[in-house]
Amino acid sequence: MVQAVEPPPWLLDLERYRALCASLEARRWSGHPGLRPDGCLLEGRPLLNPVHLVAHFDWPVQRIGPRYRGRVRDGLPTRLALFRNAIGRIEPLVICHHGEALIAALSRRRVKGRRLLVELSRDLIRERRGADADLRFADAEALAAEALRLQRGLAVLLEQFRARGLVLGSVWDNRPP
Repeated sequence: MVQAVEPPPWLLDLERYRALCASLEARRWSGHPGLRPDGCLLEGRPLLNPVHLVAHFDWPVQRIGPRYRGRVRDGLPTRLALFRNAIGRIEPLVICHHGEALIAALSRRRVKGRRLLVELSRDLIRERRGADADLRFADAEALAAEALRLQRGLAVLLEQFRARGLVLGSVWDNRPP
């Protein structure tokens, strides 16, 4: 009697991951005339790689390979940014909540990096204040210090995104203000 072999529990996530990678591979982008790959991300407008997407998975799909033996989920979902890197391959990048918020802000806002980080830090603190009793009753000075720490962390994250290729550089408009 032949016993049926059940597919691994992560198979559906892996198939969805592969389908998303294939859809990104098919997308093309021709460039931006004002892009400076090494331009200042705070004074210019950071340009998010247009061939990207953010996806959540129950399994660490970026680690699944022939030797992967996972049968029980790790707990938290895996949050990935998938994007085309400089040599044309689709690359996964594990991101946190703040990374996902930064990607979302970059995709919907067309402002200088410094302004983007100030606005995003304000939004993230407002979001946390609703859930965190200590922040809800914090004084203005403590909130300003928290916002500054958050802006510094987001600036580091923005540079890390550029180093990986998720942010392509900054766009500079040559028009007078």
